[in-house]
Formats: sequence, C-alpha cells, structure tokens
Amino acid sequence: MVTKIPIDKIAVPADIKLVNRQKILETFLDGEKQTTAAIHEMTGISKPTIMRALQYFCEKGMLKSAGFGGVTSSGGRKSEYFVFADNRRILSIALWPDAVTLALSGLVGNEVYAIAHYDHILDNSLEAAFLYLQKCVQTYLAEQNVTISDLYGVALSVAGTVDYGTGVLRYNSHAPGWGVNIPLVEHLKSIFGDKCVFFVDNSGKATGRAILLDYPQFAECRLLTVFTTWGVSSCMIERGHILNGRDSLIGEIGHMQISDVHTGQCGCGKHSCLESAIRLEHVREILEKENAPWLNDEPLSFKALFDHSRQGDEAARKVVRYLAHCFAAALHNLSLAYNQEIVVFQGDFAWADDYFDRCLKEELDEFRYYPSGDCFTTVYDKRELPALAARGGASQLRKRFFSSMAFD
Repeated sequence: MVTKIPIDKIAVPADIKLVNRQKILETFLDGEKQTTAAIHEMTGISKPTIMRALQYFCEKGMLKSAGFGGVTSSGGRKSEYFVFADNRRILSIALWPDAVTLALSGLVGNEVYAIAHYDHILDNSLEAAFLYLQKCVQTYLAEQNVTISDLYGVALSVAGTVDYGTGVLRYNSHAPGWGVNIPLVEHLKSIFGDKCVFFVDNSGKATGRAILLDYPQFAECRLLTVFTTWGVSSCMIERGHILNGRDSLIGEIGHMQISDVHTGQCGCGKHSCLESAIRLEHVREILEKENAPWLNDEPLSFKALFDHSRQGDEAARKVVRYLAHCFAAALHNLSLAYNQEIVVFQGDFAWADDYFDRCLKEELDEFRYYPSGDCFTTVYDKRELPALAARGGASQLRKRFFSSMAFD
C-alpha cells in the first residue's frame, strides 16, 4: 500500500485562527495571569487577534478577567489581566508493585499536591488489584473533598509495556497473572466512568517526562533517564520526543542481557538480564560471601550500600564496582544505538556514591570511540519517584487538553 503525502495543501484562514487560538491559550499553561501585551510578546500574534481570542475563551469559561493593573504614571488605566478559569483536576495514579500512589494537580502549572501512598503487594489477580485501587480512590477523593465530576482526566503509570494509542498494557513482568494485552482504559472507566480523559504510561517513562519539566534545556539533547527501584527501565528522549517503538520496548533496558553475568531467570523469561543481575537479593548474596560486618546490623538497601561504600568499606565497594560494571555494559551497548549525551539515574541508584560514578566512567572510557573522559554526563536525581511519575503523567494530560480543544 502506498501513502501519498499532499504537497500542495496550504493553510487557510480557519487553520490559522485555530493555531493562533491554541498558541494564545498555551501562554496560560504555567498558571500565571497574562495581558494582551504579554501574550503578543510571547507569540508574535497581533493584539486585535489576541483580544478576539481572549473574548472567545472567556465566553467558553476557559479564561476569566483578573482585573486591571492599576493606574499608569500618566493617569491612564493599565492593561487588563486574564487568568485560566477551568478548575477541573487531574488525578495521577501510580499502580506499582509495592504501593498505590495518588496525587492531584490542576490543568495549569507543573506541580502535584496531596500525595498519598497506600502500601500493598501487587496482586496477581487483575480484578483484585483494581478492586483495591477503587477503594483507595474512593477514600482519597473523599478526604480531598473532590468528586469524579471534578476531574478532567486520570493518568495511570504501571510497570510493563504500554500501547500508547489504545491504553492497552502489553505485559507486566511484575504481575504475570494479569496476562497480556490488558485494556487498562476499560478498567479505569469502571471506576471513573466515560467522561474522564485517560492516559496510561510506563512507570519509567512517566518519571522521565518529569525531568523535562524542571530541566527544559535537556530537551535539546539525547537524554536517557534510568528508573531503578522494584525494576529497571529507562526513558529515551531525543530532542524532547520520547521514543517508544512498535511494541513500546524501547527503554526496557532492565531486560538487556549482560553476557558475563549469570543470575537466575528474570521475570521476562530470559537469563542474565540487567534487572536480575542488580537485584537486591543478589547484592545480599555477594555481601554475605564477602562477610560484610554491617550486613546483619541494619536493613539492606541500595542507599545503605552506597553509604558504606562512601565510607570506604571494602565489601560494599566490591559490590558497587560490580553494579557499575553491569550498568557500564548496558550503557555501552545503548551508546552504540542511541549515543546518549546525558544519563539521569532515578530511584535507588540516584543515591550512588562517587566511587560508583568513577567505576562506571573508567569502564566506559575503555571504549576507544569515546573521547577520553567524555562518554556522557551523569546526573543523580534523588527526588521521590511516585511524585515524579505523577508530574510526568499529569503533564501529558495537560498537553492533551491544550492541544485538543474543540474550537468553533
């Protein structure tokens, strides 16, 4: 089948009007009030066009007047301010293996609030998982004095590969009992009804999206975020665009096989995967062989491991060197296909010490195609993952709202 792309289509006045309206509305994304003059400076659109659009949005209830700025030095009245007026909320849900996290945000601004965690062990029964989720949502919305009718949309982040066109979860190795090709949007509708807008995202991509909210300069490069907690995945962002691939497998680096590491079978069905090679249980096995003196004195976590490595503990440093080797192998292979310029570690490995970073860079520097000491920049982001996922998911729904307004 051959698809022909028209080359003679030109913009008609109606198209230009819609584009201008969208640009004008998007100036309110940060939640700040705006004047005609400020919008003109940001967009270059003529002031009469802006004034007509502002009137249109006020009539639709999307904007409202925020009053005038007072009196000018010459005695004249200052410009009128306008502000976003749609008070509907976005509910972000992280349905993760160890907890359900809920958070609210508005249709403007980048922050989330009222973050609540509900501990659980993800049930292998999809029905049981969503029954628990429904109870959490009912409790949470009642506590926040919010009803489902107050919501514009719901953003759900889960482990596994997602079909972004349909909201179908292809597979979740942390809940294999869910099966394959799970219509998560339909399950969300059973809780929220048909009027909400839904967005389903992979957890690692959701946290990766949040990085661009705080570091917009990263949108000008090839960025790789590495999600490390109950699993390992990544978000590859090239010039601000997130790469997914046909089956949304791009970014599932936890299932990249490390040839010289032999561990048990991974949840994906393969052996020697990065995710299984660096799991905390395997770290404990190595520390026990090394007779780490502190191992039985405190709960084992990656943060504790890196703290002991930072203090110079030899057993801890042996494990850290091993972990750096595993990531160096994966990141080396990724460089050959993606050539990332910045790598941001999120979650457990955000607490890595300088020794981990040094071991990682030393091993990568053995690759002669890298200029010496210049493989890529590493960033360690210690912020809470569920909050990042909530912000990332909400940002997508916010974009959908501003880009899909039905203008007359």
